[in-house]
Amino acid sequence: MKENNDSDNGISNNRENNRELPDGNNYTVKCETLEDGTEAFMKWMNSTDKKSLSSANPIVLIKFINDKHTIVYDTIMSQEVDVELTDGIPFCNFCKSDDCAHVGFAICIEQLYGHRHGEKEETVDKMMDY
Repeated sequence: MKENNDSDNGISNNRENNRELPDGNNYTVKCETLEDGTEAFMKWMNSTDKKSLSSANPIVLIKFINDKHTIVYDTIMSQEVDVELTDGIPFCNFCKSDDCAHVGFAICIEQLYGHRHGEKEETVDKMMDY
């Protein structure tokens, strides 16, 4: 049996559930579930720089097309992700899932900005002007 010498005071240091950040920060963020996506959305909304691709924003909105697509950037994976809405049902084309963090983030965007601006494409700059 392998001895664990980590002194984490009961806090799990499980690398399977947490991903290390590519920007060199020495802490990890979990961003997998719908709830994680909602939390990432709240961090993004409270961010002073909504375009920052740093770990302060686990997910960043790139483009929003009302009732069609939400394009986000996942800073943990350094990957652009498309969440597509079909008949009101969101589906992440990256995770091939309807219950990942990207979908949670997209649902929040749709609830806040959807149904107000028609079907035109919106960028972060345009959306923050409203």
